[in-house]
Amino acid sequence: MKTANNKPGKTKILLVDDNEELRKAIATVLKASKFLVTTAANVGEALHLIDTKSFDVLLTDLHMPEAGDGFTVVSAMRHTNPNAVTLVFSGYPALQEAAEAILLQADEVLLKPIAMPALITVIREQLVKREVRKPTNTERVASILERDARTTIHDWLDRVDG
Repeated sequence: MKTANNKPGKTKILLVDDNEELRKAIATVLKASKFLVTTAANVGEALHLIDTKSFDVLLTDLHMPEAGDGFTVVSAMRHTNPNAVTLVFSGYPALQEAAEAILLQADEVLLKPIAMPALITVIREQLVKREVRKPTNTERVASILERDARTTIHDWLDRVDG
């Protein structure tokens, strides 16, 4: 399991947002607050970074135009680094999306626009109260299908022939 520090000046944040201006502005404020910030412009970049680096905090936009969304990023972070604080922000307050974020174990759902001092406070509070989480034991669908291929084919043939 990947681990990271949360000492001042050592807290590593992954910021994911497709809006370049907003991404740069938030990154600038976070860096000025002594966080180490890595940015990603889309889900693909974020997934690569999550797979190759460790982070203490994930701050991701929910809606992104290309394949995947903030929930995909949260899920990847939870799988790779379950102890990271995960914050999802969105300009579209919707109860269903908030419920899905909670089910994916996002620590908090934030609504855009968010005041930068409030964002920094939320990050620091979440870092203090984060719990050690057990990694999720998920199995890929392909692995399940491969493992149970003979049984599945046999059951299917029985139904077709029956």
